[in-house]
Amino acid sequence: MFQFFRAIARYLRRLHRSLNHRLETHWVRPSYSGWVVLVISIAYFGAATNTMVGWLYAISGLTFALLGLTGWQSRRMLRDLDIERSSITPISVGETIEISLQVRNTNRKQTKALIQIVDERDPALGGHDHHAIDTLTPEAHHHWSDRQTAQRRGVYVWDRLWVRTGAPLGLFWARSLHHVPAKAVVYPQVLPLSRCPIIDRLGDERNPVTASRDRQSIDAQEGVTRTLRAYRTGDPMRLIHWKSSARLGELRVRELETQNSGRKVTIVIDDRATWQPDQFEQAASTAASIYFYASRAQLEVSFWSAQTGLVHGHRIVLEALAAIDCNHALDARQRDATPPDAPLLWLSNHDASLPSLPLGSIGLLWNDPPTTNDAPRVTLDADRDLRLQLQTAR
Repeated sequence: MFQFFRAIARYLRRLHRSLNHRLETHWVRPSYSGWVVLVISIAYFGAATNTMVGWLYAISGLTFALLGLTGWQSRRMLRDLDIERSSITPISVGETIEISLQVRNTNRKQTKALIQIVDERDPALGGHDHHAIDTLTPEAHHHWSDRQTAQRRGVYVWDRLWVRTGAPLGLFWARSLHHVPAKAVVYPQVLPLSRCPIIDRLGDERNPVTASRDRQSIDAQEGVTRTLRAYRTGDPMRLIHWKSSARLGELRVRELETQNSGRKVTIVIDDRATWQPDQFEQAASTAASIYFYASRAQLEVSFWSAQTGLVHGHRIVLEALAAIDCNHALDARQRDATPPDAPLLWLSNHDASLPSLPLGSIGLLWNDPPTTNDAPRVTLDADRDLRLQLQTAR
């Protein structure tokens, strides 16, 4: 019996919320004070009907007129509002994202007052955000910016924005829905790596003859000046080209051919495996950090996953890593996709696929399962500092 009454109470609460929502969005919903005035008006009208007293009719008529006028004004207050969004600059996890709106009163005569704006966002971007506007004169603009710290990687798309008001007397609430599209891209955190032995040894397991020939070619080019550029703070003094600096009147620095030039690296996230969400976030951050490290080391680096395919380019890779989802259901084409036949940095949480990887590949694992093969691997601990592990793991 108790469960029955609880079910009835839940049903009545849902019905009450649904009725209030429908009244507020399609017409107006009385506030607490509005219900009080409405009950008083009905009481005066009932007393006037019983007593046939004229002043009671007058009072009830005035209160009903007041309710009707304020309800109409509340609904009218939401008209002629033009809302635009500014483009949102992509950021990384932990950085501050700025979301801006501009509200314009297009009515040439009416001043808008006591307007509340509710922006329906994902909880990772602060959830529903409320902003109040006291007054908005005819044809005036109101600019509003909100700053939130991004807590989670992803591509967030939303368009629902509510404009709500209780003006002019607070007797009724009214609101209207505006569809104002917005897109926020939150990249994974890019760790500043000063060294990464995993990348430095990637490809060492290739054909010894080819590798020896590559090393000879690299040794022949090592130390050769590739170009001259302007001096930047932190450049070593030994790289300054003094003759060119004296001739041009400013410090010029030599850029040398490096040991890594010409090498190709493909970073792969095994998104066909089952991941723990926190480990997958670390894998995305690791892929982004290693991608930028390899790019600075002048490697030909690209990224591959079953969801994105092979992509390269800083912004494209970051957007792909922002959008990739460990819970995404892969279609048949994605499940059958194969990574490039080149040395891979394979980010996964199991080692079953390591033996089938191309020669010179390295597995980067987030679990510590029993070793089932002798393929090269590095195991990371999700509870330790990720940057320190990447800079010391071999």
